[in-house]
Amino acid sequence: MFRFWKFLFLALLSIIVLTACGKSYDEQATEAILSAKEAFQLHDQHVNDEVHGVSLYKPAGFTVDEKSDAHNIVMKKGDETFLLFINPNEKKDSTLFYDLLKKTEDKDRFEEVFTDDGYFGFASIAKKGEDQAELIASVGGIKITTITKINNIEANMGKMMEIVRSIEQGS
Repeated sequence: MFRFWKFLFLALLSIIVLTACGKSYDEQATEAILSAKEAFQLHDQHVNDEVHGVSLYKPAGFTVDEKSDAHNIVMKKGDETFLLFINPNEKKDSTLFYDLLKKTEDKDRFEEVFTDDGYFGFASIAKKGEDQAELIASVGGIKITTITKINNIEANMGKMMEIVRSIEQGS
């Protein structure tokens, strides 16, 4: 009987400690924005794939869905789906996607704008429900978006910015 109570006590203690050590949504969102900013500024990912004539960086673990075309590329990582939209009519300094985002009414949104060498980009995170968030990374006329679990926002946001930053755009 003592072993049962000892096991139960240790299991509850472990759960409490793990919960207390987890980052809050605000902390994760802040870290994710910093990750996106770093990926935007470094711009060090080399093109390693081509999809319907679009050369891009595809991170390890990502696959391209067969339903993709040159303007709408569907990528998957595990059970998560990422939608990459490429508007060839927009330049690398386009603010179109950011202007559209500003018209939404999400009150619980983290965002930051980045500029570098004529490029305009931004990262946005909006909480959707209790355990999910919408992530958007954009550079000029290219945008990638996903709905992900709160625990994945930091890892996904950096990869998303690496993808959009790797695609060449007109001046």
